[in-house]
Amino acid sequence: MATCIRETKGFPMIEGELFPEKQLGQVFKCDAFDGIRKIDSKTIDLCILDPNYQDWDTLINKGIIELVMDKVKDDGNILAFSRQPFDYQVSTKIRPFHRRTFIWSFTNGGAWVSKRLPLVSFQTIFWFSKSKNSFIDVRTGLSYANKTKATKRKSKIFGGWKSEGKNFSPSGEGTWLRDHYHFNKPNTGEVPSKLYELSKIFVKCFCPEGGTLLDPFAGSGIFCKTAQEIGRKFIGFERDEKFFVKNEVILWQP
Repeated sequence: MATCIRETKGFPMIEGELFPEKQLGQVFKCDAFDGIRKIDSKTIDLCILDPNYQDWDTLINKGIIELVMDKVKDDGNILAFSRQPFDYQVSTKIRPFHRRTFIWSFTNGGAWVSKRLPLVSFQTIFWFSKSKNSFIDVRTGLSYANKTKATKRKSKIFGGWKSEGKNFSPSGEGTWLRDHYHFNKPNTGEVPSKLYELSKIFVKCFCPEGGTLLDPFAGSGIFCKTAQEIGRKFIGFERDEKFFVKNEVILWQP
């Protein structure tokens, strides 16, 4: 288990049993609350909260939101993942700090809830922060569709006032961030995981280059892996022994 903080390459690390050390960060076998408490205040640029969704009520009552808010910088961000019916507790708790809700929809792997309810075929991602001036890069890095070409937008008329259409050309930094993405769930077997493309969008757009990502419910480790690939530091926690052993293979596979 994690035991104490030390400094490694200018960024707080936690000593203890862990995955093989990487250049930009580590994932530790550690309870989320125990790990988060060892991190200094205002040192995290982006915190990913992606626990088992049925645990949200318990986590909120134990103070998970207040705890991560203390660790995130004044211009940092938090992304909380959930789905119906568990997203109500999250949205209610974060309301004063809520910036935007993202929808991730899929046509495979719908979640069964009840014989009297439809399958849940989307997840909600709540973006919240301490300040409206938190970091954001609205360019996702995703390529445009092949049919997207430079063009001029149509003129618009509002009550007799006319606005000339603006010229548009695809940006070299990728498409503009949207609040809805449709990607089917990846087939990762026994270890569930978010899609790499989705993780890349959120890490790039909400964590500055060279910034630090915290994932206290690391699971498959996809957000930590993505952070490493695009030049962000990271700290991850995962307490489940079964997950931890499997993730060492999945997360760091060449």
